Amino acid sequence: MSQTMKNSISDIESADPRWKALYKSGGIAVLAQIGCFVTSMVVAFTLGREPATAQEYFTILQNDRLAGILRLDFTSVINVALFTISSFAIFAALQSNKRMYAGLGVVMIAVGIALGLGTHSAFSMIHLADKYAAATTEAQRVMYLTAGEATIASDWWNSTGGRFAGIFLQGGMALISFILLRSKHFSKATAWTGLLANGMDWLHVPLELILPGFAGIVLGIGGLFYVVWYPLLARDFFRLGKQA
Repeated sequence: MSQTMKNSISDIESADPRWKALYKSGGIAVLAQIGCFVTSMVVAFTLGREPATAQEYFTILQNDRLAGILRLDFTSVINVALFTISSFAIFAALQSNKRMYAGLGVVMIAVGIALGLGTHSAFSMIHLADKYAAATTEAQRVMYLTAGEATIASDWWNSTGGRFAGIFLQGGMALISFILLRSKHFSKATAWTGLLANGMDWLHVPLELILPGFAGIVLGIGGLFYVVWYPLLARDFFRLGKQA
């Protein structure tokens, strides 16, 4: 029997059928993440990115509620939450001798998700915008604007918790992507693009403190690798589900 055939049989045998549903769920989760990623890009280029000030938030939500909600970046929240499924599906696919390090990556991702969801300001800004619209005095409006600015300062783009959310989430995914370089179930292209996308996303967090202009460039390059990584990861998940 040829070595190639032996490797093929080994791959099929090691795709644990007990995790078949999880592999497929991972593929579906990644497809949903692709949808979230594309939606975020379309909204950013057509409607604009998240507002920079509380007054801008409140004005947008009053004038066009749907456009305001879309600009609050709910799709990124969903994208982050879906990493719970896709990361655990990767962990299940790895051989036992790689799971210790992959487990560390999954824990890091879970911490990052918790920090990210806990610091996102969308619902808080909607609540404050409604309060601002209902205010009857200038003092009340100033109070809600002040609360809005404080909320922006503590959201996942600006707060310490938000910064560490990126460090843990992207750091965990970069670690798992590095482990995938030696996995039979995921292609080298999937591993490398995942490592570059998440690695650059991770790198831009500390760079923002010292080189904020360059950090934006690094984040943009990482975004290009995400465009390739998501489809490759989904493909590998569905292929793995068939093998199982």
